[in-house]
Amino acid sequence: MQDIAHEVVLPRRILLIEDDPDLREALGEALAEQGHVVISAIDGTEGLRQMAACRPDVVVLDLMMPRLDGWQFRLAQRSDPMLAGTPVVAISASSSATAAAVDADLYLRKPFDARTLLHAIDDVINASARRLEPTKIAQTERLAALGTLAAGLAHEINNPLTYVLLQLAQTLRLLPALANDDNRARVEQVETLARGSLEGAERIRSIMTGIRAFSRSDGPGVAPVDVRVPLDAALKLVMNEIRYRARLVKHYDDPPRVLANEGKLGQVFLNLIANAVQAIPEGDAGTHEIRVSAAADERGDLVVELSDTGAGIPPHLLGRIFEPYFSTKPVGQGTGLGLSISHSIISSLDGKITVASEVGRGTTFRIVLPSVRPETAPC
Repeated sequence: MQDIAHEVVLPRRILLIEDDPDLREALGEALAEQGHVVISAIDGTEGLRQMAACRPDVVVLDLMMPRLDGWQFRLAQRSDPMLAGTPVVAISASSSATAAAVDADLYLRKPFDARTLLHAIDDVINASARRLEPTKIAQTERLAALGTLAAGLAHEINNPLTYVLLQLAQTLRLLPALANDDNRARVEQVETLARGSLEGAERIRSIMTGIRAFSRSDGPGVAPVDVRVPLDAALKLVMNEIRYRARLVKHYDDPPRVLANEGKLGQVFLNLIANAVQAIPEGDAGTHEIRVSAAADERGDLVVELSDTGAGIPPHLLGRIFEPYFSTKPVGQGTGLGLSISHSIISSLDGKITVASEVGRGTTFRIVLPSVRPETAPC
């Protein structure tokens, strides 16, 4: 294969399906030299198996192969919703109209050099991303609309809720004066009921506070944020789900403030906590745990860790969970955008989000954000 001048390229996970061993080796070496991860298969049958296991970014597909050829491979790929969206570069030495008309994102006729193949791979991946961009924009707009709705809902509920809280507090102040020897037991019963109602109303106010925090995600700019506020707001919103699945353990060790949008941080935490909840089955809360911690690291930066003892993530999927539209959930139960958006939010704050997981033992997400220092404080 032709030598390629060194260029800075994004590493791809490439599935190379080619039955000719010499060509497969040469193509694989050329792609690997550019930093790409190459998974090889000798025919379409093995290619489908590798595709399901490794989830490549793109497939380089030879058409003329034994057992399952390129055309049959595409039919099988298109019929599987989990594989259908992966772009394909078809390659063949044939000059026939049938070969050129293959159902692929791009067709290359052999012979070709490595640079041509690399450009083809970039082209089909970029084209695929552009096709998905309107969906991502629509999802972002829906989230913004939900934030506006949440803000209006919180406002409408808080007004009558404040009235209820004031009336219940006044009732509790007046009740003791109404008690005498004849009705003391009845007054105490009413007082117990009123205190229970007051506790319930306070819980509603707490939930509304959390909803209002998330509605501020489209607010302007960033400001110093005490991370405990959006963490607690996120936990309150899913607490009813947590109580049936796991014990909640919180550990806040005087975490430093960070420059962020409180609502967007809350969106990240809510997504990670909801994922932790969904990874744990209902009915065995005594043996499972969700742990949330926030502290400073040795540099003084903020470290937030969210851990669960749930199902865990298989190793071959772990490297892809922050990719847009990639989801480990069954079809129809996830957009594949939650972790991608979370990664974007943390990256925009000059932070990092990483994940460690073991199947059957659980998952830990770790977020590191620069703390507010005198030179970074807003004017």
